Amino acid sequence: MPIAPLYALTRGRPNQNIINWGSVAESIYNFRVENGRTYHSYYIPNDEVLTPMGRMELAYHSLKRMFDEKSFFAPVQNPQRILDVGTGTGLWALEVADQYPEAQVVGTDLSPIQPSWVPPNVEFRVDDLENPWVFEQAFDLVHSRVCSGVAIRSWPQYLSESYRCLRPGGWVEAQEFYMEPQSDNDSFPPDSIIIRWANEAYKGMFLGGCDMRVSSQQIKSYMEAAGFVNVQVIELKWPMAPWSKDPKLREAGQLMKISMLGDLHGMSLAAFTRFLGWKVQDLEVLLQQVEHEWHRKDIHGYWPL
Repeated sequence: MPIAPLYALTRGRPNQNIINWGSVAESIYNFRVENGRTYHSYYIPNDEVLTPMGRMELAYHSLKRMFDEKSFFAPVQNPQRILDVGTGTGLWALEVADQYPEAQVVGTDLSPIQPSWVPPNVEFRVDDLENPWVFEQAFDLVHSRVCSGVAIRSWPQYLSESYRCLRPGGWVEAQEFYMEPQSDNDSFPPDSIIIRWANEAYKGMFLGGCDMRVSSQQIKSYMEAAGFVNVQVIELKWPMAPWSKDPKLREAGQLMKISMLGDLHGMSLAAFTRFLGWKVQDLEVLLQQVEHEWHRKDIHGYWPL
């Protein structure tokens, strides 16, 4: 089904003052160009988000189906201030701002790739999560989605800053996935190319300082160590393809599949060529095999979420 990026449907004011916060160096706008793609300090390109329906948007809508259209699960009542870290194109922040028009929603990211028109209750800041956070007021909710190992490199540091910037009774919610393909019916072949690709990509990312395999139970422990109480874990299975009999999960799987295969090359380049020393030509051969296996209907793979 055709899905338009949310910001294309949103009315608001020009976002003329995306704030370049004091903790970020001037080099924040100097993207690295490598193998024809542009990067910030993340090892996933930030150029594809400029397309009409990029990987981030597809993954966003896939998770919306997974979550029954919920934006978050924390029992926050009448939030006044919400922080979206690693906001990317700002889709989540914009939607939550529509749902809670009385709330002020702040989205932060290293890359200034947010839309130019935003509602009056949305503010985007170019900021680095790894530096001390500077906010004038505390938040009712701090939210992250698919940031583990990318925007969030140190969970203890991130949660310490989140705790400090929350109001009493506020919530932090981490909607994160574990980068290890799994299947409940052992449908991945013993020599699975997808699993080989995921393991190699993880290895390359890890060498670059990104741990994409932090489990929900590990994050729970980090939260408790930071001082959070009443920590709740909701474990889900994010289908990698439309194999489920459940219509909601089947649609989520279709969107996830399109999202991954639409820019598998970009998501793999830095990990394989920069950190593992692969030649681009060899990587392209591997990715063709990965795509071929991803189309197999007998494989019921998912990402732990």
